[in-house]
Amino acid sequence: MLQRVRQACEASLGPDAADLAIARNYLPDELLILFHGQEPRDQRHSARTARWLLSHGHDGDRDLLTAALLHDAGKGAQRTRDRIAHVLTSWLPETLVAEETSNFEIRRALARSRAHSELGAGLLAAAGAPPRVVELTRLHHRLPGQDAMLALLQRADAAT
Repeated sequence: MLQRVRQACEASLGPDAADLAIARNYLPDELLILFHGQEPRDQRHSARTARWLLSHGHDGDRDLLTAALLHDAGKGAQRTRDRIAHVLTSWLPETLVAEETSNFEIRRALARSRAHSELGAGLLAAAGAPPRVVELTRLHHRLPGQDAMLALLQRADAAT
């Protein structure tokens, strides 16, 4: 619960110079475009996910760091209230709250939130990201099973 309160408080904050520097250091130009296409709060979160990995000694795996920087690229434009609605309605069946063709922006935003892993994987594949980065992005909200790298990405994501 405290994490959700912190996220709400930080929802209007964008990336700082250090966040942008991490993205420039680890992403090629075609993927840096996707990073900058994220909402500022997602840029901040993604850079901090990568920073968490770096601070825990995971500086040698570019695929993991790239996935950290771009794992939420599929969320698209969302207002803070859309994000809050996603958290509050995550336990409800998708058909009740989310519809990508709805006349209501909040329902379209909820559909993007629920599908953001798959949407992001598609964006990354189209931009030429390595297959492992696409896979990590696609799976980052699923159970990791024996995939230690996915579990590590999830841990970093949750910590930030």
